[in-house]
Amino acid sequence: MEDFKAAAKINGISRMYLLKRWLLDFAYPNRCPFCDKIIPFDEYYCAGCGSFFSAPPEKEELKFLNGLTAFTSYDTVSRAFVAELKSNNNGYALSAAAYMIFKRLIEEDFIADLDCITCVPMRRKNIQKRGYNQTKLLAKEISGLLGLPFVPLLKKTKDTLEQKSLSAEGRRVNVKGAFSVASKHYELNGKNILIIDDVCTTGSTLSENARTLKSAGAGRVFAAVFAKTKLY
Repeated sequence: MEDFKAAAKINGISRMYLLKRWLLDFAYPNRCPFCDKIIPFDEYYCAGCGSFFSAPPEKEELKFLNGLTAFTSYDTVSRAFVAELKSNNNGYALSAAAYMIFKRLIEEDFIADLDCITCVPMRRKNIQKRGYNQTKLLAKEISGLLGLPFVPLLKKTKDTLEQKSLSAEGRRVNVKGAFSVASKHYELNGKNILIIDDVCTTGSTLSENARTLKSAGAGRVFAAVFAKTKLY
């Protein structure tokens, strides 16, 4: 089984995912999201691009989470890039962000014993307003890279205020009880799950997501984000 798993990946990336990128490249030539230069199908940005992101902040322990990793700090540079994910539905930027998170997961050995990948959910009306859920697209891209199933395990069941307008305590209270398990067809008992989000500030949303999953029987729950805000 281990030999089969190794043969199914190239440099840690699922062969099926690479095949899909190769086929897509015929119709939509792959481009660097930073300089718009055409690049090979199995690259995500130019060699010199992407190096301007700062290192992520020091790791924090978040309640209910067994671990959290981030590719970069949330600052002026990463904020502009995240805007491409949130507002412009930039597929090249999304692939690059997914690959950067993927690299961090591999470097920190976050993928051992994972059973599936899920994402922080959005309310349907917000998805309709934006046209897509960038965290779901990001999670699906990462699931393809890793060759692990993506399962939409969570749903948002309560309207909340915008987190960015609240204090740390206000954020925690705001999201308490705001989520529930969405999938009744996936056996959660003892499963190890990775939650994907684009940005983490205080971690209140990710913590509540993890609490919801563990209350439903999940084993270990980890989280990975593109950018994490420095709190101290």
